[in-house]
Amino acid sequence: MSKWLNRDLLARALVVALVVGIVAWLASCTEWVDVDVPLPARGEAAKNHLYATQQLVRRLGATVATPHDLSQLPPPRATLLLTSWYWDLFPERVQRLKSWVDSGGHLVIYAGSMTHEQLRDWLPIKRLDPARKASKDDKKGDADADADDDSDDDDDTKAKPVAAPASAPRIFGSNEPPCRDAVEPDSVMPAYADGSRHFRICAYANTGWKLQSVSAALWSLDGPSGPLMLRAARGKGEVTVILPWALLDNDRVLKGDNSLAAVAALQARPGADVWFIAEEARPPFLKWLWQEAWVAVLLGATALALVLWRGARRFGPLMATPAEGRRSMAEQISGTAQFLRRRGPEALLAAQIRALETVARSHLRQYDKLDRIQRATAIGQATGLDAAALGLALDKSLARRRVDLPATLELLETARRLLAQRERSPRK
Repeated sequence: MSKWLNRDLLARALVVALVVGIVAWLASCTEWVDVDVPLPARGEAAKNHLYATQQLVRRLGATVATPHDLSQLPPPRATLLLTSWYWDLFPERVQRLKSWVDSGGHLVIYAGSMTHEQLRDWLPIKRLDPARKASKDDKKGDADADADDDSDDDDDTKAKPVAAPASAPRIFGSNEPPCRDAVEPDSVMPAYADGSRHFRICAYANTGWKLQSVSAALWSLDGPSGPLMLRAARGKGEVTVILPWALLDNDRVLKGDNSLAAVAALQARPGADVWFIAEEARPPFLKWLWQEAWVAVLLGATALALVLWRGARRFGPLMATPAEGRRSMAEQISGTAQFLRRRGPEALLAAQIRALETVARSHLRQYDKLDRIQRATAIGQATGLDAAALGLALDKSLARRRVDLPATLELLETARRLLAQRERSPRK
């Protein structure tokens, strides 16, 4: 007994030792560290990718407006950040936007928005893309200047392909964008009064693109490969182009010196008006229809309800069913007398024959193909009346005395009623 007990204790000790060894090995091969995991955006920030930038501008004392379309332009001297791709749905907006800038407005766009055909023809800033061949308009310039431009851009032609739109910046592989040094050139006024011209910009920017001002730049923030932000004059207004993708988004604007660069690009200051148009939204059609034409909607709905009510199935007849009744004997005699007085006895006999034949057509097969004798025979077989008497009664050419007319009329009416009581036979 003690022998089996010792074996059991030994097996248990081996299992415990094995478990302890595995735990010790795992502890020696692993390392536990704390990792900061960013919380997902909530509330308004989850729906508005420019929420952080808008809050930053508000806290600086500027007025922020976020309309859902470009149907109305900002007031003069205001700043408009236009990131919507479908703002030019209506052709007249292009001319209105151009006039607004010429009259003193400040337009801010990303470099990717410069591909709009409605913008690139009048913007004071051009986007150079060495990966594409020069356009025909560029080839019409001075030959020496073209040669110099080509030599300057030879190195840029080996740059990476064009970046994806701002809606998908994470194709580069890392959630954290690279940071690069940027500086305001001495040829422009610094954005801040302390005179600091150096910034640390953390964002993705395609080095294959280069911004170039048609005239002298009003403000510029240059990176290692050229301007990251560039502002130029247009009429009485200004246009600012931002090269880094999604620099003003919630997950980018607070990194490095991005917020300082964003404020400088938007020219946000106390008392300024800054408009953000990031989408081209419209109210639902039914809601818009009710807001704009509720009177017509009510009238149309009323007319439709009346039509449906008039054509709907009713619970009863349209009018009360008149009570069934039979004419009195006096009315019958009076009516017959009036008929005889106006038409004569021959007309009364013809009417009675016509009434019998109408019923016979519905109850006897191929009645119209039979002659008079055959018709009388068929009616006699169906009613049990004398076929010979019916044949004489159906003969309209036969001369009759007035005293014989009542008996003939009675025979024809009796045959009609007997036929009407029979089940109708199918025709062929």
